[in-house]
Amino acid sequence: MFQLDSPPATLAQQEMLRCLLATGGLPKYALGRNDYAANVARVVDLAGFIDDYTSETSFLGKPVVRMEVVPPDATVVSCVVDAKPQTALARLRAAGFTSVMDYFTLARLSSGLVEPPAYLKGASEDIRSHLGYYQWLDGRLADDLSRQSLRKVVSFRGSSDLTHMQGFSMAVHRQYFEDFIQFSEGEVFVDGGAFDGQTALAFRDHCPDYQAMHIFEPSPVPMEITRQKLSILPRVEFIQKGLFDCQTRLRFDSGAGSASRISDAGGSEIEVTTLDEAVREPVSFVKLDVEGAECRALQGARRHILQNHPKLAVCVYHQQSDFWRVPAIILNLRNDYEVYLRHYTEGVLETVMFFVPTPDSGNQCHPTPPPLPT
Repeated sequence: MFQLDSPPATLAQQEMLRCLLATGGLPKYALGRNDYAANVARVVDLAGFIDDYTSETSFLGKPVVRMEVVPPDATVVSCVVDAKPQTALARLRAAGFTSVMDYFTLARLSSGLVEPPAYLKGASEDIRSHLGYYQWLDGRLADDLSRQSLRKVVSFRGSSDLTHMQGFSMAVHRQYFEDFIQFSEGEVFVDGGAFDGQTALAFRDHCPDYQAMHIFEPSPVPMEITRQKLSILPRVEFIQKGLFDCQTRLRFDSGAGSASRISDAGGSEIEVTTLDEAVREPVSFVKLDVEGAECRALQGARRHILQNHPKLAVCVYHQQSDFWRVPAIILNLRNDYEVYLRHYTEGVLETVMFFVPTPDSGNQCHPTPPPLPT
């Protein structure tokens, strides 16, 4: 079901790793200019960074060059991790490079010298420690595509083997709005983690006869962008707060764009509130992309889930345990949901779990979900 054992290093990979960690020799490059490339630069004597889409000429004191000028005998580490790692590898191979390694493999083989992507830290340990929950979820999913997606994504996250992600492609244009999510006149939408307002605009396109939207975004700059984008729409409430399980103020790391999140090391503070407190009217569709606070936000939406039975679209990729904690929280409140899983990139980002109300079926339509561990 889940393939969690990492494949042994091939002879070619062992030779690439030796070349990467050695001083001198043939030139070595990182594809991309990001935190992952910086991690590689700390342990590899890079000749430069490859980036065909920038006018910048240096990064971390090394030249930034176009792929076409890199010697074909160079060893290249692809540091494209989040969204399109397979496309990046295909570009390198199409350009004629034969000594290519993806970041996931380098992190796996480097014995801790290169950090794994943040979203994968502790993933293997969580999966192995809570394998029964993952197996329960596999049996609880509503369709074959959900089960296939779960098995591939969990196998990838547990093994750091990118080959498990073959078959996925960029599909963020349909994120949160699958065919099994049906809308009717008078929907009340909650956008938890609106960022730039694009999801709210997509909801308007799918449900033009909505009754209301409640837009939550704790950061002032994204909230202002969202206000401007949605200014022509009626019946929209803007709430500059994060969703959580209590009303308080929390430290916030605002420097990561759409990935900004609650963090003890954050340089600013935000207000957070509960959905139950902030929105009194019944809601019919809740989207949560709150950068790792999804479980806390769901605890703060207990009344709405129990009383309104809304459709739910919840991101589960920020923390590995969210793959099983999110469904356990929801289904221990109400078990009358069909559960779907979809993944919208080639990499670690954008795995969404959907909960579609099962009409007139009561809470006994599925086996009782396992309790959350204390």
